[in-house]
Amino acid sequence: MRKLALHFGAGNIGRGFIAPVLQQNDFQVVFVDVNKELVNSINENREYKVSTIGNENSIKHIKDVSAVDIADKTNLQKLVEQSFLISTSVGPKFVPEIAATINEYSLSDSVIFIAFENQYRASTSAFTDLKNKVIPIDAVVDKIIPPQSTDSLDVLVEDFGSIFIEENEYRPLTESEVVSYGEYENEFIKKLWLLNGLHLKLSYFGLSKELKYIHELFESDEYSIFATKAVNSLKEAFTIHTGYQLDLDEYCKNILTRFSMPEVKDELVRVARNPLIKFSHSERFEFPLRVLISNNKSIDTFKEVFQIILEKDFHQIEGYEEFNYNFKNGIQEFFTKFWQVPQEKTTTYIERLV
Repeated sequence: MRKLALHFGAGNIGRGFIAPVLQQNDFQVVFVDVNKELVNSINENREYKVSTIGNENSIKHIKDVSAVDIADKTNLQKLVEQSFLISTSVGPKFVPEIAATINEYSLSDSVIFIAFENQYRASTSAFTDLKNKVIPIDAVVDKIIPPQSTDSLDVLVEDFGSIFIEENEYRPLTESEVVSYGEYENEFIKKLWLLNGLHLKLSYFGLSKELKYIHELFESDEYSIFATKAVNSLKEAFTIHTGYQLDLDEYCKNILTRFSMPEVKDELVRVARNPLIKFSHSERFEFPLRVLISNNKSIDTFKEVFQIILEKDFHQIEGYEEFNYNFKNGIQEFFTKFWQVPQEKTTTYIERLV
């Protein structure tokens, strides 16, 4: 009898990435979602296709799946109690709600919990107050999902995918080309800076050139050179900060290749949204920039992006006005209040960025 994996989030990541990996590990997959129509569609069809784009185009048939409405407390309680693994891809801000739901039930056996979210330690931070036999394990997940039609359960995904799980005594998933185990801290920073940080820098650079998609940057030699310089700068910051010894050239090259795929249709406005978080202290832009400035390294691509957000109006970006409010009292206060730069170092920041 297959072990049960209860996955909260039946969206594109859940259906297109997590569920196939769970099934490859011989789990019976049951989705939980708030969307009643989606739940009904999964239960009526019981299967769907996952098609890949990239180096290797393929089609996987995902079969024998089912779903339950998150409001169906009776069935949900039974499923939680029967689960070997509970996972999520609901968006990080909703993970605490999932944890609270699980904590409502009294578990007779231990259950492993993994939040496949783009947030630092999303699993363990959701279970700071453990009332049940929940074993939270942190993971770093990486997969690009292009925009899709909501008319079908079928999902189109890039062929690359990575699930990195923190090394511990439990191994719910078998190591493979997709799944690996190891030290969490460096792996999280690597993805946040080199992938998410580059994504952010390219989004504002591309918008300043009046482009619509990330891949359009790679159709111009000038813009492509900027992308390469940007990821190399982030790589340098990461290596300095962590003392990372492994060669990252192939990792960086792979990121650039993934971003350059026209099929992904990665809209710059979407990538640039929520700048209040993405440009904040200790995030994907400020932290590597701080490392480079502290070590007197080149910050050319950081400066170019910073100049762009100073000089241009991005009112079309979700959350930009809230972020831009931090400049209302001038650059120096932005550095000291928003980026928490010590007063004695603001002159250096002004000289190097402005």
